[in-house]
Amino acid sequence: MSIRNELEQFDGKHTDVLKGILSRHRPTNSLVKSLVTLVADKEPKIQTAATWLLKRLAENHVHFKPEHLMALFGSLSDLTHWISKLHVCQMLQYVAIPKDSDRTLAWFLDRNLWDENRFLRAWSYSGLYELARQHKKYIPYVLEELERGEADQPASVKVRIRNIRKAINKCRERIDGGAASF
Repeated sequence: MSIRNELEQFDGKHTDVLKGILSRHRPTNSLVKSLVTLVADKEPKIQTAATWLLKRLAENHVHFKPEHLMALFGSLSDLTHWISKLHVCQMLQYVAIPKDSDRTLAWFLDRNLWDENRFLRAWSYSGLYELARQHKKYIPYVLEELERGEADQPASVKVRIRNIRKAINKCRERIDGGAASF
């Protein structure tokens, strides 16, 4: 049975099917490549299942090759469901964002800042933090977006922004007593 056929068993809510897939498959480059390909599937349920599995692999410290990440980030415009977008935002803290993907990722995160779903908006701010942490040229942009978000976003999103500010301040304290950027 192909990985796509296995993902078709996912009902869109209960992750037992997805956990079963992880237990049956070793976290190989081939599995990661197959899942990355399925992120661009036209079926939202398949996208959601593929991104959930990729997120879980990232959380379990599976190494993603740069070409897999570039393919994943190259597929971001194909994501149609907010949960798939959320999974990508949530996995950013576990992966190295390739230099060639930073602009695409910045576009994706920026677009999500004004999505209807507040949870996705909040995690998009976290994604921007990860982008700036790994690619310093985004620090001014991210600080500006955080400031804008503090003024314009609802309270539930502002909580995430405050937590990001705390993380930034901790980074600054660790780096020569606060003089450097995060």
